[in-house]
Formats: sequence, structure tokens, C-alpha cells
Amino acid sequence: MTSLFIATAAAHLIALLTVKNYRVSILLLLLASLFQTVLTGYLLLNETGWTFNAQNACLVVSWLANIIVLVGRFRLKTLRVLLHLIAIVVTLWIYLMPLPDFSKPYALFIDLHITLSILAYSFLFVSSLVAINLALQIRRLKKNAFVSPDLSLNSLLKNEEKLFILIVIGWLFLGLSLLSGAIFIDNFFGNQMGHKIVFSILAWIMFSVLIAGRMLKGWRGKKAIKLNLIAMALLMIGFLGSYLVIDYIL
Repeated sequence: MTSLFIATAAAHLIALLTVKNYRVSILLLLLASLFQTVLTGYLLLNETGWTFNAQNACLVVSWLANIIVLVGRFRLKTLRVLLHLIAIVVTLWIYLMPLPDFSKPYALFIDLHITLSILAYSFLFVSSLVAINLALQIRRLKKNAFVSPDLSLNSLLKNEEKLFILIVIGWLFLGLSLLSGAIFIDNFFGNQMGHKIVFSILAWIMFSVLIAGRMLKGWRGKKAIKLNLIAMALLMIGFLGSYLVIDYIL
């Protein structure tokens, strides 16, 4: 098991060190993602149920973020740097400070709700990393930094289109997650995770405003980036904050 942790962290670290070489870095990201797939399955699933805590939630989102970046063919260097750093930190966190394992039995509709939630968080998480990268890209362009194929107005517009595709997909999954929770989970708003639901609804509303602003008024640039990051902050407070409180305080 230790070797799997080491292999995952090492592959991400080497990919991070070679991030300027896109082809090599992507191949290493693919390798790291394969290791992380096995690690995630080992920690999350077993014969009787699944173990879902703050650490495993972060690991799953990090793993899915890798897949989204690979499938989306994102060349953004800062995005990939952040992706590798987060994966390394999460892997070390789980290895060095593991939480107790509490397995929960499989339940179709609850598992469906959790799956939709994780997909939503993963797509919106990648969108926030893309937004950070675009903010840096806009800043460099305004300072008339050297222009390369990866740092141009055309590149900026293409990546901005990808950003909104990620936001729309994540927004749809988040809406379905909230709907499935309201339908299938008893006392959905009154349980221990009630504040998580409130933050998730607020984030969904803010993403809705952002999407509407994009479609109706052509919002882009700094305004779109700021709204995206604020909405994602609300989502993370509800999502990660809830698990941290349950795992470390309650």
C-alpha cells in the first residue's frame, strides 16, 4: 500500500517538474492518474460499502479533475501545476494523517446523489483552476509580456469557452445533485449536513447568474472569473468544510 502512495505522489511530482514539456507532462499525468485510480478505489470502496470522509472526498475530486483535464486537452501550465500540487498534498495528507475508516453500506439512491455531487464538484473545481490560470493570462497580456501560442488573445478566448463549458456541466450536475437529495434523502435540509445544502444552493444560484450573464450579456474576463471563484468558494465551504467539521471536530 505504501508503494502505491509513493508511486502516485512521485508520478505527480515528476509531471510537475516537467510541466513545461507538454507531451511528457501529459503522459506522466496519465500515469499518475492510473496510480491514483487504483489508490482511490482501494481507499473508497470495499465489499460491504464505501468509506467517504474529508480525505477521500478530496482524493476523488482530485482524481476526477485529472481525468477532466486529460479529456479536455488543457494546455494551461498553471492549471496543471495546481492540479499536481493538490494531488501531492492530498496523497501525503492521507498517508501521513489517515482518518479512521468508517464504512457505509451501499444504497442506490444515496450513492446516486453522492456521485452527482462529486461530478459537480469536480467539474466546477477544474473550472476554478482554469479561471485562476485565465486571470494570470489576462494580467500577463495587459503587461505586454512576450506572446507565445499559449499566451495570446486567441488562446484566451478558446480557454474561456472551455471554462464556460465546465461551468455549465458542473452546474447541471449540481442541480441534479440537489434535486436527487431532496427526493431520495429523508430530512435532507434538517440533517447534520444542512449548512452544506444551503451553501450548495447559494453556489448553484450564483453559477446560474453567471451562465445567464454570459448568455444574455456576454459576460467574460474579470467579471466572469470573479463570480466563478466566489461561487466555487461557497461550494467548497459547504462541501469540504462540512466533512472537516465532521471528521475533526464532531
